[in-house]
Amino acid sequence: MWRLASSNRTRFRILAALVAGVALLASSALVFAAQSAGDRYAEILGDVDGLARYNAQLQQQLKSQEEQVALIAQQLVGIDATAASVGPLVQRMFDAMVAFKAADLPFLDPTQAGPDSRKARIDKVRELMADETVLMSEKYRRLIEAYQIELEYGRTMVSYKGKLDDGRDADFLRVGRVSLMYRTANGEEAGYWDAEQKVWVVNNDFSKAIEKAMQVATKETAPDLVILPVPAPTEVPL
Repeated sequence: MWRLASSNRTRFRILAALVAGVALLASSALVFAAQSAGDRYAEILGDVDGLARYNAQLQQQLKSQEEQVALIAQQLVGIDATAASVGPLVQRMFDAMVAFKAADLPFLDPTQAGPDSRKARIDKVRELMADETVLMSEKYRRLIEAYQIELEYGRTMVSYKGKLDDGRDADFLRVGRVSLMYRTANGEEAGYWDAEQKVWVVNNDFSKAIEKAMQVATKETAPDLVILPVPAPTEVPL
């Protein structure tokens, strides 16, 4: 039986070890390749699922935005309709204030500048209403301011100095918007405004009461019960 030489045996063993190593490396490479392909496939599936979810989210957002656009478009139509009706509404409000002023007591506002600040205020609003360059919002704001001032008159009692139609000096007393009285500066005559007939009515029976009420209005005396002429309420068509 033949035997390999010592050097040949050594070479054979080295060769066998190299072959085994190559086979092991090849096997590991195949396993790694298989695992990498599986991982990549799983990763791709995960990406596809994520993209599908993201696309669904985008679709939902797009639908919501489309609904908002439709709502805004509907609101714009409503705004156009409202804007078209605001002008006539503001004009009717102004006409009502003018009519109310004409039927109201002919009192003055001593807290404002000018001999007839109420008339001056309405004249300014009238000029504003006729100015086409002024925004409707500004017209509405100024009109509301005038309304607020007029409404405030109904909650106050004021005494002020003025002149009667014949030029005589007199002290006037306004009680809200229900009664307007006067007493001449020399104290010889007193009376009240008849809103129905729109004339001053002389009634000296109320002279002392009017004087006392004026002292209350100017805070010269403490508030007290005073009997004053108050006309019956009437309906004013506007």
